[in-house]
Amino acid sequence: AMPMESARHFRVPLIVTGIVLVLALLLGIAGVTWVHRTETSSRRRTERAQQLGRGMALATCLVVAPFWLAAAAKVGKARRKAKEATETQEGEPE
Repeated sequence: AMPMESARHFRVPLIVTGIVLVLALLLGIAGVTWVHRTETSSRRRTERAQQLGRGMALATCLVVAPFWLAAAAKVGKARRKAKEATETQEGEPE
């Protein structure tokens, strides 16, 4: 029963990650397109596109990480509780 329980905890982080990745991809494409249209030198375009990519990656991680950390904490708590319950049952005489 534990794997299904874990999957339930990770449903929201998976959905959030999917949405954020799609948005990041769209914003990244739009940003790179804008950079290539506005910058004149090829070197400057490359620098700006790299800065944009680093910024988008950092922003994506900062948005998604709290959802994953919270879900992992819930799974850990549930596993500790299940382990504690199992140990308690094993320790009782029949």
